[in-house]
Amino acid sequence: MNRPVLYWAILFMLGEVLCRILPIGLTGFLMAGIIAGAVPIILLKKNKLIILLGSVFFLFGAVRLLYMQECMEFCRMSDGKKVFFCGRVEKREESGSRNKYIIKSSVIEGKSLSISIILETDQEFILGSAITGTGEVKPFSKASNPGSYDEESYQYGKGIFLSLNNVKIHKKESVMIPIREWLYRIRKKLGGIYDKVFEIKDSSLAKAMVLGDKEEMDKDIKNLYQRNGIAHLIAISGLHIAMIGGTLYRILRKISGSFLAAAGAGIFFILLYGIMTGLSGATLRAVVMLILSMGADVSGRCYDMITAIATALLVMLMINPYQITQVGFLLSFGAVIGIAVVNPVWKQIFGKFSYFGEGLAVSISVQITLFPILLYYFYEVPLYGVFLNIVVIPVMSLLLALLIGAGITGCFFPNGAYLLAKPAQLIFRLYEQLCIWSERLPVHTICTGRPSVIWIVVYYGILVAFLIAVYKKKRKAVGLMAVCFCLLLVSLYLPGKLKICMFDVGQGDGIYIRTPDRKHILIDGGSSSRQNVGTYILKSGMKYHGARDLDYVFVTHSDSDHYSGILELLEDDKVIIKNFVLPLIANPDSAFCSLEKKAQDKGCHIYYIKTGDRLSVGDVEFYCLNPQNQRYEDKNQGSIVLWLTYHNFDMLFTGDMDEVIEKEIADKMAGSIEVLKVAHHGSATSSGEEFLKHFSPDTACISVGERNQYGHPAKDVMKRLGQYCKNIYLTKDNGAITIDTDGEKYQIGTYIKD
Repeated sequence: MNRPVLYWAILFMLGEVLCRILPIGLTGFLMAGIIAGAVPIILLKKNKLIILLGSVFFLFGAVRLLYMQECMEFCRMSDGKKVFFCGRVEKREESGSRNKYIIKSSVIEGKSLSISIILETDQEFILGSAITGTGEVKPFSKASNPGSYDEESYQYGKGIFLSLNNVKIHKKESVMIPIREWLYRIRKKLGGIYDKVFEIKDSSLAKAMVLGDKEEMDKDIKNLYQRNGIAHLIAISGLHIAMIGGTLYRILRKISGSFLAAAGAGIFFILLYGIMTGLSGATLRAVVMLILSMGADVSGRCYDMITAIATALLVMLMINPYQITQVGFLLSFGAVIGIAVVNPVWKQIFGKFSYFGEGLAVSISVQITLFPILLYYFYEVPLYGVFLNIVVIPVMSLLLALLIGAGITGCFFPNGAYLLAKPAQLIFRLYEQLCIWSERLPVHTICTGRPSVIWIVVYYGILVAFLIAVYKKKRKAVGLMAVCFCLLLVSLYLPGKLKICMFDVGQGDGIYIRTPDRKHILIDGGSSSRQNVGTYILKSGMKYHGARDLDYVFVTHSDSDHYSGILELLEDDKVIIKNFVLPLIANPDSAFCSLEKKAQDKGCHIYYIKTGDRLSVGDVEFYCLNPQNQRYEDKNQGSIVLWLTYHNFDMLFTGDMDEVIEKEIADKMAGSIEVLKVAHHGSATSSGEEFLKHFSPDTACISVGERNQYGHPAKDVMKRLGQYCKNIYLTKDNGAITIDTDGEKYQIGTYIKD
């Protein structure tokens, strides 16, 4: 059997995936079936050992995930408790005035658990030392909005299942040869040299590229690289490992004349370098592949890149099966799979390439392979990243050489480090300028939102069929697959259902609407309990649903918990707001006027809406029920109130209106509604019994913050809603609340599942 390691890796992943998505009983049944089915196959086939090991790896994948799930459940049940732990210090991170350590545990509360835990403490430990102590379990935060950072998922992907505060150490034992501590000090030394010879922004880039230290990374530069598809340059990946380890191996081979000695020294050095830089997923993958490459060279065998990829995949998933859901892990393996599997087909189709053509082919191959992953995790793809990488990657070899040279030289000759830093700074400026020029080009980014898992499966199915058709030289099939690709991409922009998403902004309001013909609308967006709502909730959530820009923004009234995030969007030059809608009232306050001025400065078309006005967005109609063009002493009474109608679906958006406005609206309008956005976060001043009885909503949604100072929602309001509504959802409990409707039926989805 060719490439048995690939076969084993696939079976290991299959065992893990089945165990993740199927009930444990059904998984056990499948395991028994695999074992029973493997026995006769082994007796009949030639590759008995390979097939037997395949069955073992399938079972191991399932068992490994079950073990990790058991660890995860144990840690979750320990939230808030004080626990005893025993482990070895693996990594140190500086976090303000406190130290953050990653501990590889062996025992927690008397239970043998081989997982990593985080300790935050004022104490200092030598890396590699063994410690025992107690600490209070701090739960990881979970994302409550689409597109938001999920700390729990991120830490699980790193193999970290526990975070401890208020740590007390009972015993510590230093290691005899503190290799990790020495490597940490070398890293700090080199980082200090970069701080001296570079400006702050360039120093953070240098430390990220050479040392894997992203703690001080300049956010603007990081976002610039990400938006333009060159963020892989600031991760220790195959390019770095191949250049550093491969170059050293070739030099040592020429000096020593021994393949074995050069490979041994090269492997030892690259392992130390990997440990020093944190041995992240991309780094470990590159280290494993380089070791296999050297091993093939030493043994006189042909290096098979696909087998190397499969080996690295198997090793990493055995260490931590949860890595399979991490974007860094998927991008790292996706890129090398694109180079190894997709890139060769272009020569089959077009023949030989020039140097430029070869680089373009590699870049396109990587982009094609990563396209669904990028959309799933980032919701958008930079269109010109393919061409940008053709320029930046060849220059990266020179940049790395300059940065490494500056770091080493700075240890002995500081002035020499300054000389090497100058050309490195020029390359940094070149990268930055190329990104800026790229963003000025039309249609710089394709933003589709997160595709469905089914769409991704179909995409990769078509890609595999295309590759098979090319290798078997079936031209008609190649053409057919190309057409299928185009149709699949077009499907991302086809009309769909009406989608309404009430974001969990804490104590405030933020409601996003995507119409069937893909117009994007925001009704309010602010919070009095959370910072940076515009950047981390509204903007991320919009992109998740396929919106880089907004067609309409409604600000119901001038309370900051309804517009603070919108201010951020107005100040963000990457977000276009076409139409800005404010309530037409006779006594706007200073906050209203300031918001109005910012919208004017941004170039928005400003409209003022009052009772009786109507807005049609395709088949979706908005009827304004409030305010009147008059003075309102209570600005809540001047809130915009909108009645949305889409075929037979109706929803009422109420701002912060009170019972006085509710009575006026009930006198004007008749008819039931499917969904009510409960006014004023469930305040006792709204959602009166007559109002609820008049409109008889089927579902009520409340945007409210956890443990807010106002006591929202009021108990009486919840009682009344319970009498008149079948379903009640609160963002503080359910996270973001999503409504999908075809105009006849509607479905409610919550981001936090029970």
